Amino acid sequence: MGAIQRFEDLTSKGFDVEEGIKLCGGDEEIYMEVLWAAMEEGKEKIPLIRSVYEQKDYERYRIEVHGLKNAMRSIGATYLSELAAQQEDAVKEQNLAAMEIGVEELLTQYQFVEDALKELLGE
Repeated sequence: MGAIQRFEDLTSKGFDVEEGIKLCGGDEEIYMEVLWAAMEEGKEKIPLIRSVYEQKDYERYRIEVHGLKNAMRSIGATYLSELAAQQEDAVKEQNLAAMEIGVEELLTQYQFVEDALKELLGE
């Protein structure tokens, strides 16, 4: 797979770019702005999500993964959005085993998305 030079190249990283653009009213410029915002937010959110999980602050963890679910859906990072939804459900169900199994995959995928956005946006 080649380098990410245009947001269409994000499809090679599993992004549903068409859906992301659609959710931005069909405006590619707005989509690019949303991608930029997602990249900036990830710098803070990845360590924050890890921290609140490790502190067993499950209510805050639920809030953070809920926001992540929606944010990733809006940029077409569907797989990460689905992982966040699973973690949100696990918290609601107080299923600690599912949370423990899923948190590392969630954070790994979040870093994968973050790295793809950095590559695209030249960060």
